[in-house]
Amino acid sequence: MCCLMLCGSLSLKAQDETKNLTTYRDFRPAVVHMANGTTVRTSLANIFLKNASLLFMRGSVAMEADMRTIATVDFDKQHYVNIENQLALELDSVGENRLFCATVIDIDAYKAMLRNNVNISNLSLGDQISYSTVNLTPEDGMMLPLVPHYYYLYKGEIIKVHEREISRRLSKDKKRQYKTIISLPDFTWVDTESLVKLLKAISD
Repeated sequence: MCCLMLCGSLSLKAQDETKNLTTYRDFRPAVVHMANGTTVRTSLANIFLKNASLLFMRGSVAMEADMRTIATVDFDKQHYVNIENQLALELDSVGENRLFCATVIDIDAYKAMLRNNVNISNLSLGDQISYSTVNLTPEDGMMLPLVPHYYYLYKGEIIKVHEREISRRLSKDKKRQYKTIISLPDFTWVDTESLVKLLKAISD
């Protein structure tokens, strides 16, 4: 199985593919910062590409965490922030501003391609803990299309990286710089380098 490495040096395209249902090939240690301020360390964790949620092992079973209870997760030097109940990797920063990306399977294509070949049985426990038992490898070695969802932390506010969302938050001066960058022939809204360049242009 191939490992999907999400790091600043990798520019994610709109239709990257993977044979895995997890970000990392193997479950690995993670530090989980809960929404209530507590910190939990787990030796075997991963990210579920179906919805960018946190997975952890309990015995031989992969469990899906209740994302409403999670603030951030650190896998070694990779820092993820919970944005809209998805773990979004911090790719780069410009001063206090940040670029994040949550990568998920294209759900429409996922449903069409797998047609229930992946066994996901939703379960629920008390105390607001919910999880799923997950078969982490698609049958028949199918390639699953991935979609990156980019976000900026811009002037203290999380915003989805979208032309309209960004433009309406900019001053006249920054808007001119913004239009210059997005007009470049190699600019694309689904490329990390392009979005870092844009963030630099609109940051103070």
